[in-house]
Amino acid sequence: MCEMIYLPKATLERLKMYKKVLESVRKEYISSEEIAQILAINPELVRKDLSYLKTHGKPKMGYLVSELKKELNDLFGVNDFTSMVVVGANFLGKALATYKPFERAGVKVVAILDTDERNVGERVGDLVVREIGALERVVRRFKVEICGLCVSPDVAQETAQKLIELGVKVIWNFTGVRLSVPEDVLVVDEDFSTRVLDMKRYLLSRKK
Repeated sequence: MCEMIYLPKATLERLKMYKKVLESVRKEYISSEEIAQILAINPELVRKDLSYLKTHGKPKMGYLVSELKKELNDLFGVNDFTSMVVVGANFLGKALATYKPFERAGVKVVAILDTDERNVGERVGDLVVREIGALERVVRRFKVEICGLCVSPDVAQETAQKLIELGVKVIWNFTGVRLSVPEDVLVVDEDFSTRVLDMKRYLLSRKK
């Protein structure tokens, strides 16, 4: 496991992009110029970001891809397997439950549950929708740390509270509700209505 180091937020976001580039590289070495060209950013910025890491480039050769990829995997905990559940078997919940690229980040969706009994028993990819009453058993059995929360707004806080009581530390919140949680619980909000406003604002600015 890579030791925790301070990284500026912007650098951390770009390191995620570099990691994605490395996943598609089929060569032994890659230079900062090549990474910059693929991402259309400044090579100096790439070198500055990578200077936070232990991996260093070699003159005229660049960075050893396998070494750089390993350090970035350690940095983001990719090799530390994490279980995730999805609560809410609506269209969004089903999409989350079957999203294969999660596994490349060391995250595996182990169950999808729903409060609506009409959805229980439905097959979603390799999973079968389970009743919400099985939540505690699932969390305990798989040591679940992440939940994709896709329930209706009226039960969002109640469901989040139950997850927290069971020890879930990260809630990926798709409900549009601002959840009240303890300081040691991370909530990642995905509010599509806000995203739409960002896009509309951009289009408006282009018309001026």
